[in-house]
Order: sequence, then structure tokens, then C-alpha cells
Amino acid sequence: MTVTPAIGLPNDTPKDNSIRERMNIVIVGHVDHGKSTLLGRLYADTGTLPTGKIEKIQAICKQQGKEFEYAFLFDAFLEEQQQGITIDTARTFFSWGGRQYIIIDAPGHKEFLKNMVSGAARAEAALLVIDALEGVRDQSKRHGLLLSMLGVKQVTVVVNKMDLVNYREDTFQA
Repeated sequence: MTVTPAIGLPNDTPKDNSIRERMNIVIVGHVDHGKSTLLGRLYADTGTLPTGKIEKIQAICKQQGKEFEYAFLFDAFLEEQQQGITIDTARTFFSWGGRQYIIIDAPGHKEFLKNMVSGAARAEAALLVIDALEGVRDQSKRHGLLLSMLGVKQVTVVVNKMDLVNYREDTFQA
């Protein structure tokens, strides 16, 4: 699987149930529920980041006296890295099973709702990330409603930060 920037790719995929050569998936949810971190971990753990990407971000963090966070892998603007927030959408893509997937990391802050909408407007599917400890919050509901208004019908709810609620897989499987 190869990950490269998706900038400049046309949105030529249908919003119906036909097989798509390219599929846009937006990641949305309340601020600090772990959208960018989840995305960073998925790419890092599957080995789909460009060579040297983690090391580059680790060096920047060290230079700024910050601890490395997986969310920083997709925060392109200096302001995003300094504040630890996503301001604009970030797009990456990977190929798998003969299909291209464009992943759109959208901001969770209410102040950047316009940017979330611009990213979600191109999506055929969405991941709505919910913090297990905080639960569904105002932005979670707002993002869900906006996805519906934009015609995004394939929405998967991802419960994140399960470690904060003493999650145990053996208990879950029982």
C-alpha cells in the first residue's frame, strides 16, 4: 500500500452504490476526540507513510520542545502543529484491492466548521469519531447532521480512546 498526497485528484466518483475506482472518506467528530491521531496511527501501524515521514515530524517536535504525536503527521500548517489542532482539511490517499481511497481529515473545532463541510462535501463515506470517555458531544451531533445534509449515507461510528474506560477485549468478547 502506498500513501501519497491526494492534492489535484478529481472527484469523479458516483454517489450511488456502484463500484468506484476512487472513494473519498472523511473523518469527522468533536474536537480532541482523536481524529488525526487515529488516522496517524492507522497509517503508521500499517506501514503506509512515506519513508522518513515519522522521523521528519519527530525532528520538528524535538526542535520545538514538544512530544511527538501521531496527529502531527497530517497537520501541514505550522499553526496547526503549534496549537495541536487541525484547521484545514488534509487529504491523503492509498490504493488497496484495485481501488484508490482518499482520506480527508477534517477539523473538529466549531470555528473551522466551514473547512469540515468543504472536506465532507467531496465524501462518499465518513468515519464519525467519538471519544469513549466524553461520549457524543455537540460537534459530534452537528457533524452527523451535516453529513446527512451533504448526502453522505455511509457513516461508520468509531469509538476511540477505549483505553480511557478500562476496555478489555476479553470482557467485550464475552
